[in-house]
Amino acid sequence: MKPILIFVSICAFISTAFGIDCYDCESLSDPRCNQYFDPDGVKQTDCNEADMPIYLHKYERRIPGTGCLTKVFTPVDGRRFYIRRSCYFGDPENIDEACDTPDPYVPWATLISCTVCTEDLCNIHTPLNGAHQTTNAWSKLTLIGLTLAAMTLHFMYRLYN
Repeated sequence: MKPILIFVSICAFISTAFGIDCYDCESLSDPRCNQYFDPDGVKQTDCNEADMPIYLHKYERRIPGTGCLTKVFTPVDGRRFYIRRSCYFGDPENIDEACDTPDPYVPWATLISCTVCTEDLCNIHTPLNGAHQTTNAWSKLTLIGLTLAAMTLHFMYRLYN
């Protein structure tokens, strides 16, 4: 029984130890980053290695990269939308600070939508619906699966001992 619990613990640790990878681009300098996103050749960033945004420096500690951010702004320089894809740092259930902070490259542009997702390279989609939302089904399913596995092991242990 003990080896199985150790295995489940190691699996849980491994799933949190590896950083998330995100697309990192903005549509003014890279036309592949627009609403018709073409990921071929677009920079991919390991969020554990990425610099935190300046607005988070006030916390004076490293905040982990926990997701991928996609922000869509009103048109800039004759393009249809200005879009930024990057790492997200902090609680993926509380994205207001990241979404409400003006983009340093286009502080005058109006935000249309802001989303955070929590799987590798998940910021491929371009939501144009004006929502602030988080999509993290995989992490929730992983947590549910690990919880059910632990409960099953506990039940089996009590049943046979």
